Amino acid sequence: MPRKFLNRVLPARAYLREQWFLRPFDALLHDPALWATHRKNVLKAFALGLFGCFLPIPGQTLLVVSIALWLRVNLPVTVAASWIANPVTSGPLYYACYRLGSWLLDRSPGTFRIEFSFDWLWSEIERIWQPLLLGCLVLGIVVTGVSVFVLNQLWIRASRRRFEQRRDRSRWARFGPL
Repeated sequence: MPRKFLNRVLPARAYLREQWFLRPFDALLHDPALWATHRKNVLKAFALGLFGCFLPIPGQTLLVVSIALWLRVNLPVTVAASWIANPVTSGPLYYACYRLGSWLLDRSPGTFRIEFSFDWLWSEIERIWQPLLLGCLVLGIVVTGVSVFVLNQLWIRASRRRFEQRRDRSRWARFGPL
């Protein structure tokens, strides 16, 4: 089921080759491992993308795509997992990371005064970068580890169930009802 589901929802390689914005990268995207949907490849890609969404940097998708190309894991899964941190979810996500980092460093989180200027941005980043980075790393490792473990167990159970159904159908065909 997981492989069939992924093959159904992920874009086809041929379709992506036709996209004008991906043509310059055609030499990089020819590797079949970048599109493989077997369990280990997908789990590595999911872990990479999910951990990448916890990185508080701009361009995290480009970073995880370049690492996915280097590690030769499934690109669409990596990109989809890295988009968990999007403009809607990144605020609460990074705030939770900041609170966790402040708690781990035994600092009071402080209050935020929002002002839209670069001076405010640099003064706040100087104040919060250590708890934010620590919280992002810890929460990224924990969430990625738990999510990959759960996804692996679900994939294994679905594969076993499919195998048992095939085995039962073959018994029925050979011997009839028992």
